[in-house]
Amino acid sequence: MALDETTRQVNKRAVDALDEANYHLGDANFNVLRAVQPLEGLSKYTNAHDAALEELRAVAARIDEARQDVARRLMAESEDR
Repeated sequence: MALDETTRQVNKRAVDALDEANYHLGDANFNVLRAVQPLEGLSKYTNAHDAALEELRAVAARIDEARQDVARRLMAESEDR
């Protein structure tokens, strides 16, 4: 019985951690996309900042991939409850 309770506690901690990670990844994605917007507007006039724009887009894509992975893991952990 004690082992089952410990397993439940660990699973709850896992779900809580994944949920928090998902939340913060959402914030990070939002902030990076906000950083992309001014550079996209600037690209109408100059391409001097295109490298930075592409880097930010790559970061946004990586954050989105991480968020999707965390969401999948969160769903899997939640189903195990």
